[in-house]
Amino acid sequence: MANKVKKKTRSKKRATHQRLASEDDLDECKYYANLGCHIANVARCRVEATRKHPWLLGIEPFDPNDYDPEDIEHIPEVAMNDGEEDEYGDCEMSLTLTNIKKSTSILFVTVYDVDLCGADGKILTSGWTYTTTANNATTQRKCTTFIVLCPPQTFVHLVTLVPNQTIASDTERMPITTWSQIEMESDVQQWSFHPNVKDEHPHLLHFPFYGNEEEVVHDDQASKSYQCSQSENGNLTHFFHGNYHAIDFRCPIGTPLYSATNGVVVEVKDDGGGGHKQNDPTTSNEGRDQIIEVSGIAASNLFRWNSIMIQSTDADTSDPLYIEYVHIQTNSCAVKVGDSVTRGQFICRSGSVGFSPEPHLHMAAYRSNDVDAATVRVRFQAIHNHDTRDSELDAADAQSFLPRVGQWYNQNGLVEATLEDK
Repeated sequence: MANKVKKKTRSKKRATHQRLASEDDLDECKYYANLGCHIANVARCRVEATRKHPWLLGIEPFDPNDYDPEDIEHIPEVAMNDGEEDEYGDCEMSLTLTNIKKSTSILFVTVYDVDLCGADGKILTSGWTYTTTANNATTQRKCTTFIVLCPPQTFVHLVTLVPNQTIASDTERMPITTWSQIEMESDVQQWSFHPNVKDEHPHLLHFPFYGNEEEVVHDDQASKSYQCSQSENGNLTHFFHGNYHAIDFRCPIGTPLYSATNGVVVEVKDDGGGGHKQNDPTTSNEGRDQIIEVSGIAASNLFRWNSIMIQSTDADTSDPLYIEYVHIQTNSCAVKVGDSVTRGQFICRSGSVGFSPEPHLHMAAYRSNDVDAATVRVRFQAIHNHDTRDSELDAADAQSFLPRVGQWYNQNGLVEATLEDK
């Protein structure tokens, strides 16, 4: 038995929590579960958490009075229970996330190379993470990632290990009998909720997939539309202050991206998330195995990405605005720090670098370029409004649009997706 704490028996009172659920046009939890990311926003819907997330084994309140004081400091954030053998020699190995603090936590946990089972008896869908080394060798690895918004003083019993699995050793495959044989990684942070979710900047942005006539890379760009796969307050990663108002658009790797504003490039990050340049002639033979690009759903990818940030010169100097493009394709940047750019100017191509379940553009706006800045809501300017789906939009909505998850958009605003787009 690993990382298990002995609990004293006593009666407990269950705490009540305010529900913070939101309505979406797309069931993000199901959508990203199909890509190997299993979301449990327990802090938003604690009372209904197991109904909304039927794969969860259960939710249990933590009361420090239930434990001996010397045991509390040894309670791990990721608790692995190896179980006990039954009469047939099988044991149920379970995984629990713990938050004994008095504040809400965000937990990202990735489990590699094995199958996991939920309370509903179904094997959870796994996804993949990818690493590319300096010699252009790309490795794909199976993994399952959990994203849990955990209320204060709560245990979230996640999943069990599917029995009778084996794992590779140096010479052969060995039966899995303990969690210590399984590779995992995690990131745990205190939840930092946005201080003003209604904060909105008045400047309207140019649609990032539509270039000026002299900047057009593909002639068919005017007929293309893109699905919003995560909008503000999204369930995957848009629920804390630094991402709250961000917008994600699904798009193939290599899709041309254009500047959303007139401005100046203030930051470019283009190392693939690995910290080493591809095809760098100064790299030694020993360094050819160094990682130069990461992608996929591994928790460690949360701290690795490519990006461009532009400070708008259209916005009033008393009300600054910074626009960031994230996950862009490595070596695709057509601009550098200090360059002036114009609305609709080609700046880079989309990619899938960093924590990225699928290729997409992550676009966010800020009032400063501080590392810990909170996002601000921005709307996109509709170039034409006669092609939008709703002919009864009021004047303000006809001139601008704010993407919602699950819907499709082009430079005109909300549209019906074509078979080619899908």
